[in-house]
Amino acid sequence: MNRREFIAASSAIAAATLARPKPTSAQAIKGTRPGLRTITFNVLACHGYPKRKTNKERLARARNQMATRLALELGLYQPDIVSFQEAPPKDTVARIAEQMGMKFVFFPGGWEGNDDWPGGFPGAIMTRLPIIESENCPLAQGRSQEDLFTRHWGRAVLQTNTEELAFYSAHLHPNDEVIREREVVEILAVMKQDLQSDRSFLFQGDLNHKPSDPEYKRWMEAGLLDAYAAKGIGQAFTVPSAKPRSRIDYIWIHGPLAQRLLECRVLFEGAFRTNPDDRQSFALSDHIPVLATFA
Repeated sequence: MNRREFIAASSAIAAATLARPKPTSAQAIKGTRPGLRTITFNVLACHGYPKRKTNKERLARARNQMATRLALELGLYQPDIVSFQEAPPKDTVARIAEQMGMKFVFFPGGWEGNDDWPGGFPGAIMTRLPIIESENCPLAQGRSQEDLFTRHWGRAVLQTNTEELAFYSAHLHPNDEVIREREVVEILAVMKQDLQSDRSFLFQGDLNHKPSDPEYKRWMEAGLLDAYAAKGIGQAFTVPSAKPRSRIDYIWIHGPLAQRLLECRVLFEGAFRTNPDDRQSFALSDHIPVLATFA
């Protein structure tokens, strides 16, 4: 190779190197694309938030676009798993999942709803991963608990590249502490086998308690890891999206997967928040989604 050929070849290599996309913070940690991204999000049935006189017309015009807006905004984060609380009807969840290139499991809520909120408060899991099995409202030893899980509670098993991953999704009672405590006891009873076998699992949802409440301590004592407490980045509050002041939405982890946690963020950004300088603005929900990234 002569000098001219050497210079040309070197320039081509340099140009190719500069053209490569820069890795994200999580990629830079491991030098590769993260192995798993999961999001939990109470979507307020795709109604948008807040409803006020100043944004009434804009929100009404956007109503038929909300499912697509949600799919596009979530898609920016390239999640492998997304869990919904207060999900829209099943056909709308199916449309969102299709737009995101995902399969889904729908968990009907225990409450039948009313004129203001028909269909109750269902849940859903959407994922790129194969779904091995799923169960709506699993109960330990099949016990009847009609007053529990009036929002939703469900379980699925997903297949990752390296293992079967148990996935739990829940929306606990919002204002009755006694019922919520009983829901916690029942959930831990259902999780017992996975906890004892040290199986990798994720537990996500709107749990309607703060880290200072007794329910939080129960999860910790059972051996679950709070993703945000372990590797949280940025502000922690998840409600309300206009001016967050409480943390009630969680991603909990157990088993070997916990060792691969890279970071956890509350996505107080983009269409998940309102613009304080624009009284006509609205967010996709009153909650802010939580994202966890794993190696």
